Amino acid sequence: MERDKSFDSRRLNSETLGGRFRMPQGWKNPEHAKVLLVVVFSLAAALLITPTFLKRPPAYRIGDVATHDIKADRDFLMLDQEATKQKRQSARQDAPLIFDLHEKAAQIAVLRLSRAFKTTRGALHDALLQETNGLMPDHRVRLSARSSSTQKEGGEPRIPSFRAAFEEALGFSVPENIYLILAGEHFSPSLEERVIGWLHIIFEEGILPDAGDPDLVALQSMQPARRSVQVRMIPSLRERTVVSLSHFMDIHRAREKATTRILQQEGDIQSARAIAYLCAQLLEPNLFFNRLETQRAESAAAEAVKPVYVQIKKNEMIIRDGQKLAEEDLHKLEAYASALPKKRALSAFWAIWLFSALFLAVLWHMLSLRIPSVRLDFHDYVFLASVLLVVLVLCRTADWLSASVGSQPGYFNQRSFLYAVPIAAGAMLASIFFGLTTAVFFSLAVSVFAALLCGNDFQVFVFALLGSLVGSYGVNPCRNRLVPIRAGLLTGATNAACLTLFALFQEHGSSVAVLVNAFLGFMGGIVSGVLATGFTPLAELLFGYTTDIRLLELASMDQPLLQELMIQAPGTYHHSLIVGNMTEAAAKSIGANSLLAKVAGYYHDIGKIKKPLYFIENQFDAENRHEKLAPSMSSLILISHVKDGVELARKHRLGKPIIDIIRQHHGKSLISYFYQKAMEAREKTKTSKGAELPPINIDDYRYPGPKPQTKEAGLVMLADMVEAACRSLSEPTPARIQGMVSRLINSAFTDGQLDECELTLKDLHQIAKHFHQILATVHHKRIEYPAQASSTKGKPNGTDSHQREVRPDKDRPGTAAASGRTDLKRLGLQ
Repeated sequence: MERDKSFDSRRLNSETLGGRFRMPQGWKNPEHAKVLLVVVFSLAAALLITPTFLKRPPAYRIGDVATHDIKADRDFLMLDQEATKQKRQSARQDAPLIFDLHEKAAQIAVLRLSRAFKTTRGALHDALLQETNGLMPDHRVRLSARSSSTQKEGGEPRIPSFRAAFEEALGFSVPENIYLILAGEHFSPSLEERVIGWLHIIFEEGILPDAGDPDLVALQSMQPARRSVQVRMIPSLRERTVVSLSHFMDIHRAREKATTRILQQEGDIQSARAIAYLCAQLLEPNLFFNRLETQRAESAAAEAVKPVYVQIKKNEMIIRDGQKLAEEDLHKLEAYASALPKKRALSAFWAIWLFSALFLAVLWHMLSLRIPSVRLDFHDYVFLASVLLVVLVLCRTADWLSASVGSQPGYFNQRSFLYAVPIAAGAMLASIFFGLTTAVFFSLAVSVFAALLCGNDFQVFVFALLGSLVGSYGVNPCRNRLVPIRAGLLTGATNAACLTLFALFQEHGSSVAVLVNAFLGFMGGIVSGVLATGFTPLAELLFGYTTDIRLLELASMDQPLLQELMIQAPGTYHHSLIVGNMTEAAAKSIGANSLLAKVAGYYHDIGKIKKPLYFIENQFDAENRHEKLAPSMSSLILISHVKDGVELARKHRLGKPIIDIIRQHHGKSLISYFYQKAMEAREKTKTSKGAELPPINIDDYRYPGPKPQTKEAGLVMLADMVEAACRSLSEPTPARIQGMVSRLINSAFTDGQLDECELTLKDLHQIAKHFHQILATVHHKRIEYPAQASSTKGKPNGTDSHQREVRPDKDRPGTAAASGRTDLKRLGLQ
């Protein structure tokens, strides 16, 4: 039937400039490539389907009502999140606070003090030398002692004051009384060592900044009174732990306490006052809160806490039917799901993978090896696998969406969103591009995989299969853009009816739910039609497929290539139109693709555009150019029109089906006229010279082929031969036309030109019948008008006055008078 078109009308145009698809270089063997495709697709399908077969609790949300009881089939542990959270929070609160004690603060203070004392002692020594300059040593000692006693008695020192230099070295001002005490001690090293000793003691204890420091303010929210303190010495990295932060003082308290301690423990009250003042002024904060390290310590303490688990016993009820679920119930379900063994998931994955590969391999074997009318290449299997995978992804998405919605809306069930998936769109595309037979197999495959994805749901299998079959039948043939839309409406109606019948004989579900599901199924059919309409031209562009719509566009006489053929080779153009009409009528009678046959008939001789005058139908009254050429050269010119036609077809993107027919429309037939002419020339040369000549290779006078591979290619070949031969008849009566048609078809059959196409003897009988009808009509007799009787005298009766007089053709093996069979000879056909 015409509806079940052969694959060659849909094959991928991998040779055109647009929509090119090339097999990867490593996949030279097409059988190996197909096996690899089956394995890869089965892997992808298994990844999508396996989650369905894992025994997982239903996906609920807080507030949902359980649809059935769930009982534990094994002992398992459930994480007590609240208890674990409390223990980790307690561990965080017990983590020590990290403080950094900077040891260089004491060093800097000591350095400032030492520099000030050393500078002042040097200045005093220089001043004393100047005052005692020129005195005897014993007088110098008495002068120095007298100066010291005067200072102790409260008198004015006799040495000059260096207070400004001393204050500059210290970095702060010194009161008069404190400076006098220090000067009285001559800024002695012993006094300096006593001050340094107190500085080391106080800095070692640690001094905090004042209470307004931002880090100390933020520390108050961390309950510092309850937490220990870990002090890290920087840069020595020594550590010590203190019970509480209250052990440390801020800078103000540290100065007050240092003054009190020094005054209490130093014996000399005057020296103690000076030492206390210097220490208080030199003290600075050296203990700082390290927030980052404290947070790390808290995190480490929390992570070290072991989770708290609660044991759930086997056969313990997890949730009950009708129970309103709370957060704790959902935690139980999650724990139960995670307790299921992972080994079962792996085994389920392997089983689904192997099943998918076996199922696809069986379909592939049946489709490619047991159905001769279907020929699918590797790139076609890639296209079908891609479409099938997209449909499965949409089904999985709909299933997840249904699970996420849950049971809260009472008018949705677990399959509602699946019914809206355009499952039939894949079958529609398969029918448009590859024919109804391939679409039926695709429908079976997509239905099986959709049912597996839904957990072996037979209802989903029937729903997907019926919708896909109706959709694939509705779009075949597809000769306008509205056909998929009408098929989508029909598919939607089928989906709605199917879901309604399911609901009736199952007798459950509210009427609202049934209507919602039916509406979603109807919308799924419409969306399938819309997607098929939109993706058909996209697939034509990307993959180079040739659809009926594209063939209708090519059949227009306004096509630039046909217009050029009409101008450059008008005889070939007229011949091509008749061939197209002949193949269309014959194709309808034998169930072939009549549209493809007609369009291929229009374009089969477009290669003659390049050398039109070398073909008899375009010569008219001009000189026959083959008279001056050798037979071998003439045969090459005739053979080249096939190659030229293929190049023009590729340039104008006619599609691979038409390109294949152009290449095959002469098969491997013999150009018998020029072969015989070459043989005669060889014999003449041999006789005249008396020498042996190399034999003539008959293959040089045959078309390269291949032979016709499809019914459409065989039809074009036979129509081309018959129509051209009928033009050589000097008296094309119906009887002579019928005899010629029969002889030429029998000749092509016996020559083996039709061995590789599916034409049967019954088909050849129908072809001959329709060829005779059309040619008899084309070559009908005209009534001879009285006024033309004298002018047509001597011409055969019934010839057209507008036709040129029949003359002997030098390119044919003979004239009609020589033999009845010579009328069948035509340049380039035998």
